[in-house]
Amino acid sequence: MGKPRLIILIRHAQSEGNKNREIHQTVPDHRVKLTPEGWKQAEAAGLKLRSLLRPDDTLHFFTSPYRRTRETTEGILNALTSSNPTPSPFPRHTIKVYEEPRLREQDFGNFQPGSQEMARMWAERAEYGHFFYRIPNGESAADAYDRVSGFNDTLWRSFGEDDFASVCVLVTHGLMTRVFLMKWYHFSVEYFEDLRNVDHCEFVVMKRSRENQKYILQNELRTWSQLRKERTEHKEPESPIPVRKKWGGFQDGDEKEFRRRQARRQNTADLFIDEVNELQQDEQVAVSSESGKTRARRISSDQYTGRYGSNPDLSDPLQRGGAARRKQSPQRLSVPEGGRDGGGSRSGAPSRSGSDTSDDPSRQPVRRSMAMALHGGLEGSSSPHRARADALGDQSEIDDEDAP
Repeated sequence: MGKPRLIILIRHAQSEGNKNREIHQTVPDHRVKLTPEGWKQAEAAGLKLRSLLRPDDTLHFFTSPYRRTRETTEGILNALTSSNPTPSPFPRHTIKVYEEPRLREQDFGNFQPGSQEMARMWAERAEYGHFFYRIPNGESAADAYDRVSGFNDTLWRSFGEDDFASVCVLVTHGLMTRVFLMKWYHFSVEYFEDLRNVDHCEFVVMKRSRENQKYILQNELRTWSQLRKERTEHKEPESPIPVRKKWGGFQDGDEKEFRRRQARRQNTADLFIDEVNELQQDEQVAVSSESGKTRARRISSDQYTGRYGSNPDLSDPLQRGGAARRKQSPQRLSVPEGGRDGGGSRSGAPSRSGSDTSDDPSRQPVRRSMAMALHGGLEGSSSPHRARADALGDQSEIDDEDAP
């Protein structure tokens, strides 16, 4: 037969998940079944398909393995092959049905979270972009596009088989229908995101042209931008039509939660180094302040030598003060080395507290944990701003007497 004359995509009928989204919190997505209204929609779709076919047509069905799509296919076949109201020219045994996992719904991450978290996720997806946004523990539309691309290649190769049907029916999902069309007709990402979803059991028909053998889309796809334009022209009251936003916005109260989820543990050694840098900066400020206070009272060595001679008379208060100042040197704060464990020396550098083999007890290293180092318990370190190590995740124990 070769290439089919028609390729028909049908979205599944109404499911329980369409009526109550919270069902996805307890029922796996692939096990969600049709509602009674959904069964009626599927049977009506079978009668519609019967009216589109020729008596000599043959059919191949490809369906997603999800329960709602398989039940939709069953409802379509029941009406298509029924003898009511008239005998059907399409016996059930002549119709081939294949389950195709690559036509399954976009993976939303196993059991879905509560409604509040889902609302946050949908708002985030609207801002990030429907095509590239990946559902946590699930898929993005781009991931679905990859597997649909593989299915399209398989389908195209099967067109070369002599026994391929004249009508190919794909029973799938709303997003997968749009992804299939995007791949087939090379839609842009922007146009894909502007497309509105197809209705339950809506037919999207691709008809082969006799002139060039290409498939012409028979439907006029609906877009959000067109709906927005129509409502603006008719001045209808505004309704929640999705509007693309720039990334970075959050719903009220969501930013804090988002940051908490995205927070990463900072390296503890880096935190220790930051404290050391802070001490060094405090030292520089102290030295600078001391220099500013004494600069007005200092006398240069040349002036001092020329005025009082090379040997100052310490009985003279002015000379005694100058000599004392010359003997003084700025006191450097004792800053512990930021070793790998936060309490020792840098790798390959001697500890300022001495070594483990030193005989002088006063030169022995301070045997405290990294928690005490960060807490300000190291010798020569008295910064009151050190965070407790247990707040950083360190498992070192802190004695009660060392707690603030």
